[in-house]
Amino acid sequence: MNEISLIEEISMNAHPSLKTIVYDGWILRFANGHTNRANSINLTYPGKLPLEEKISECERIYESQGLPTIYKLTVLSAPSLDSVLEAKGYKVVTPTNIMTKTLNNYQTLDRQAVITHKISKEWQECYFDVNHIDDSFIRETDRQIQGNIINHAICASIFEDGRPVACGLCVIEREYVGLYNITVHEDYRKKGLGFTICSSLLNEAKRMGAKKAYLQVVDGNTPAIKLYHKLGFEDCYQYWYRVKDNK
Repeated sequence: MNEISLIEEISMNAHPSLKTIVYDGWILRFANGHTNRANSINLTYPGKLPLEEKISECERIYESQGLPTIYKLTVLSAPSLDSVLEAKGYKVVTPTNIMTKTLNNYQTLDRQAVITHKISKEWQECYFDVNHIDDSFIRETDRQIQGNIINHAICASIFEDGRPVACGLCVIEREYVGLYNITVHEDYRKKGLGFTICSSLLNEAKRMGAKKAYLQVVDGNTPAIKLYHKLGFEDCYQYWYRVKDNK
């Protein structure tokens, strides 16, 4: 398995959906419509059914769930699929860069975030607070998605004056660690807290046996990309979504 295929596979495990259908080499994911990542079609291996038949069936299934049909595509996706979807009116949204780094020579920081080896209710409340997530439906969906993570998860948080101001988590699988949900409250940005959160997670993941790290960052998010370059991450590949509203 090449690295792109591996990261695509373990990243699905690190951000699981609530329901899935495996359909002729495609994995259809559903999570109440919350995040494209957990509500999209991922290609895992070449199928045998005609492409037009598969696209129509996927549209029917997502429409039955009241959701738009979304494909997550990479350079490994079927070469003709992207152009076929474009011709059918699917629009490209959220091009995203996958960045990676090895952890061989990673050094520990003096300042550390608060680390826990589970996704606790306390950490989730910190995550909701820092991200200003007040909607009870989204909160419950996030809880379910995070609760479906099977592999080892590590959470980090930073508090200032008794209030949560930064947080993040990582998931370890097959000696890879993925960084997720890295967030700093807007009132506390440009103080190095994002660097501290990421470093704390990477340090702990390395201690747990991780040898390489990956993350996903939306193309054009200059502050985040600058942070990740500072941490030593380099571009690996890109994915994008093709979206068609079934309504």
